Amino acid sequence: MFNNSAGFQFNGGSFYSVAGDVNLRVDAPPVASSALEARSIGDRESLNQGFNGNTQQRDGQRRFLPRDTSARARLQEMVHISTPNVNHIYQATGLDTLHPHVALEAIYDSAESFPQPRCHPETRIDLLNDLLHRLDDPDTRVVWLHGPAGAGKSAVMQTLSQRLEDAGRLGGSYFFKRGHSTRSNGRVLFATLAYQLAIFETSLKSPISSMVEANPTLVSASIASQLQDLITEPCRLAPGCGRRILLIDGLDECDGLRVQQEILRSIGDIFCPHHALPIKIIIASRPEPEIREIFDNPAFSDLDIINIEQSLADVYTFLRREFARIHEEHHSTMSSIPLPWPSDDVLSYLVHKSSGYFIYADTVIKFVDDKYFRPTEQLEIIRNVTSNKDISPFESLDQLYIQILSQVPIRYRSRLLAILSLLFISDWREYLTVSHIAQLLDLEAGDIRLTMRGLHSVFDIDINNDSNSITPRHASFRDFLHSQERSVDFYIGGPSHRVDAARAMLRVLCCKDLPDETPLRAPNNHRCPSWHPSTSRLGTWNTPSGRPARPAGVHPTPLPVRCPQRTPTGKAPHRSGALAPAETCTSRAVARRKE
Repeated sequence: MFNNSAGFQFNGGSFYSVAGDVNLRVDAPPVASSALEARSIGDRESLNQGFNGNTQQRDGQRRFLPRDTSARARLQEMVHISTPNVNHIYQATGLDTLHPHVALEAIYDSAESFPQPRCHPETRIDLLNDLLHRLDDPDTRVVWLHGPAGAGKSAVMQTLSQRLEDAGRLGGSYFFKRGHSTRSNGRVLFATLAYQLAIFETSLKSPISSMVEANPTLVSASIASQLQDLITEPCRLAPGCGRRILLIDGLDECDGLRVQQEILRSIGDIFCPHHALPIKIIIASRPEPEIREIFDNPAFSDLDIINIEQSLADVYTFLRREFARIHEEHHSTMSSIPLPWPSDDVLSYLVHKSSGYFIYADTVIKFVDDKYFRPTEQLEIIRNVTSNKDISPFESLDQLYIQILSQVPIRYRSRLLAILSLLFISDWREYLTVSHIAQLLDLEAGDIRLTMRGLHSVFDIDINNDSNSITPRHASFRDFLHSQERSVDFYIGGPSHRVDAARAMLRVLCCKDLPDETPLRAPNNHRCPSWHPSTSRLGTWNTPSGRPARPAGVHPTPLPVRCPQRTPTGKAPHRSGALAPAETCTSRAVARRKE
């Protein structure tokens, strides 16, 4: 221990200043030990030169007399002496260099995402077993788990991560989050996965660290270079490496389509051709067209694809178990409510609204499980949400729908609303294809595909086949669009929207003499505005009970739907039989009825 007259002490790697009003302690690795006492006087003199001061010997002891006894000067002297000695004892490794470029918030059990969504123990059993079975297959290299918004992909991936870690097979995970300052950054993806690999697989720790030490610029290298040098090459240098699984969730939430595609191309170029690598990757995302296009490339010819299917049974199980938990935990307000609560009718209604996806069910449970309100009252609000304009139990669900619809460029917004009006107002929606909608709106089929391109999360659309119908994935989506308070700019429940849909249908009905006719199958009932069973020649109408009826021997007659030929300017010529304004179409239709 060194001691000076101003009260400065240096002992075992800790610096203390006890002079004046300063009370400062700076921890550092020990730079003075008992071995120092055995050194020669010359060695001690050499050490003392680091203090940049003078020494004097008195009573057999050597004392250091600093030139400046101020607190700032002593702190500078402490840093000056500690720096060379600390570097001599501890040298930064490649993992230390890598650490600042790792998105720890994106790891599956991070505090950032707590509480993490997990599958209920009694749900998604078959899906999780299927995933584990495919990952056990030695021929599997890359697995793509896709599904629409709210299908529960993140919960499945969180649960899968936990199971793989418990089994000693987890290599690393990355959970993207749209708009997050760190978790949306795809350029730190492979640095984060490599850092976890070095922790979970000890045989990879040294190779990964060595790669960064040899080339520190890897932390800012391209995505392909990071995958190659931080993961692929270390695996080749460690022949005893165990088989590990890397999980990437929410790739569609990564900032930038180009970054998403660069990540997939890098994986396709490196992982698929090299079956000897002990690493497998599972990617979860929405079925966005840009992601599908990459997965359709030959590089992913052996890709395993799993669609996270709707599961009404799983949603029913989840709701029944969660409502039982709420009943027990809210005993002070629920003691008089008998079990099972709610009734099967109410539960079936909620399951129907969920369309087999967990986003709706989870939103319901969170709203009902409010400690400051009676669960029965909260559930009643859910069932009568349209009459409670001041309460928004589906706020998180609404934000999800708005975020998805907002992906459509503003210049296509009016076209989008026209398409949604046809799909959700008329009962033709079960039969309307891309071609039919294009004809009804006097557009090209390509215009419809372009407008709906980013909506695969809420619609089942086959972009390669214009003859398939466009089907909504969520029953709750209709309720959202028909509530002006919830959908705001995407509201289609007003009278003007119904009139627009009726005009589009009347235009088609009026055009009897145009070429290129395409049969449009009729709906089973006619609640569409301006459509009356007495004027229909399709052979169906509504009975007093509300069910469609058809006389014996009468079958639906295909309705001829024709598109007008377009001029070079893109507008339909107004000629005999051409599409006319809605008023003209209406008068022509009335004239036909009188005839």
